[in-house]
Amino acid sequence: MSRTTVPRDMDCPTVFFENVVMSRFLFTAITVKVCAIGVFAAADAPAPAQSQDELALKRAGIPADGPGLLDFFRRRTPGPQEQTTLKLRAAQLGSTAYPTRLKATDDLIKAGRSALPFLRDIAIRSDAETARRAHYCIGVIEQNTRAGLTATASRVLVQRNPPGAAETLLGYLPFADEPWIEEDIRQSLKRIAYVDGKALASFETALTDASPQRRGAAAVIVGHSPDARQRKLAKERLDDASSEVRFLAASALLAFSDADGVPTLIALLTSDRPELAARCEDLLFRLAGENGPPVWHSTADNNSGRSVQLAWIDWWKANQAKIDWKSVRSDEPLLGWTLIVENQRPDGGSRIFEINGASETRFQLKIQNPVDAQWLPGGKFLVGDSAANVIYEMDTHGGIGWIYKGVSPTSIQRLPNGNTVFSTYQSISEVTRDRQTVFTHKTPGHTYHARKTADGHYIWIDACGEIGAIDSRGKEIGRAKIAGTLAWGSIERLRNGRYLVALGGVGKVQEVDLAGKVYWEKSVSNPNRAVRLPNGNTLVASHGDSTVYEFDPAGNERWKHVCVGRPFAAIRR
Repeated sequence: MSRTTVPRDMDCPTVFFENVVMSRFLFTAITVKVCAIGVFAAADAPAPAQSQDELALKRAGIPADGPGLLDFFRRRTPGPQEQTTLKLRAAQLGSTAYPTRLKATDDLIKAGRSALPFLRDIAIRSDAETARRAHYCIGVIEQNTRAGLTATASRVLVQRNPPGAAETLLGYLPFADEPWIEEDIRQSLKRIAYVDGKALASFETALTDASPQRRGAAAVIVGHSPDARQRKLAKERLDDASSEVRFLAASALLAFSDADGVPTLIALLTSDRPELAARCEDLLFRLAGENGPPVWHSTADNNSGRSVQLAWIDWWKANQAKIDWKSVRSDEPLLGWTLIVENQRPDGGSRIFEINGASETRFQLKIQNPVDAQWLPGGKFLVGDSAANVIYEMDTHGGIGWIYKGVSPTSIQRLPNGNTVFSTYQSISEVTRDRQTVFTHKTPGHTYHARKTADGHYIWIDACGEIGAIDSRGKEIGRAKIAGTLAWGSIERLRNGRYLVALGGVGKVQEVDLAGKVYWEKSVSNPNRAVRLPNGNTLVASHGDSTVYEFDPAGNERWKHVCVGRPFAAIRR
């Protein structure tokens, strides 16, 4: 390959070089070195009248009005003839004629992200040489286009909701490419899909569309419909040829307290897609609460998960009539991916990386010294780097967006309103998008971790083994000594009003109240971070074992990933 063509859907200025080395794009993990604060450029302060999504579109040169956004998605949705051409061009990557291969390469790269589904299909199904060429095209497209902008644009489009918005997003779905983008768009569609208590007719029609992505989105929308006739239509997708569509239909019905989806979830426990089986298991344990069967995939007697499935079949027969549907929390979708902040690697470096349920790496980014991270809308995440004295937004290719300099954070938190809360050893602060401080409080101890809760309070845990809470004026609400001196720690307020704490150095993860009473406890070697998952399990980053664990409420190990370095934090999405 002697030249590289700019993808047509490139939404940000990018410098291209001739004579691109093909092997550069063949790695499954993306590695970016972030080593000097000088490479960061602070974003302009936002205008208060615009949302962060609108500003992101403006910076990318994308119109934020209804007609402009409709055009944005329609231009990225190839019609039948263009799809036929893209499929042909992808196949031509295997041609023995060099001019044919070259033209196919140029045309596919020009098509941008719309070509990715066809390229990925060729990369999986073809011989090694053709797959290599497909990966080259994929690499060029992914390095020079921004996938997250479509998720951002979908959120702004449903706010504008011009005529045809739902149909346009539904039409685009097969070309969203990334599972998290599909999920973002499905969530956007739910906001505009219903009129007078019924899903739009276009979603009923899409239930039988040739595209599994459209059938899946339709199953989610129609399966959530308050109209019983429509939900009956969604139940027909429980027998869909696509396992993903069957899962989406079953999960939608479960969220509506409809038990008809449960047998489908149980049947999918033997899926040949481990990540899908794990998502089904997660929903089933949310349904069962603390009374689920004492068996799960990590300890199954065989690789097919048949023993797990049989246990759930027996459980459902015994408990179907006993389900307390009001207590079921199935409306928080999880992709089953775990973001891990890892320090003290053998090579002396640090990184942030994400894995799926089978511990396969989806991406990795080298960071100087990350202590905390949080996923953000649009495929970005927030990073706190204590050595570089900075908090910033980054995408999965290493691109830097918003940045806040001059602090050495021990924890970070992005709020729904766009503000950022962070702790240092001495204080808790909250800053706006334009970096104005709206709250700061000097903490009494060496603060390791802090969070702002939904009621506007701030909580923290410090090196002295104390936890505390203050209101928005800094008035102390409560404080408790729960341990001796800590090596590190974390705190999270749970829905029941208690606090989940990781007691690094002490070797425990506990659920406590502000009086210090312990309601749940699990011994873990030097835990740095603990997070309660929607299914009731607890995700723990163990510094001592160099391992991320998932424990159920009984303290059983349900999943683990052994790290090369020391995990400082782990976040599931």
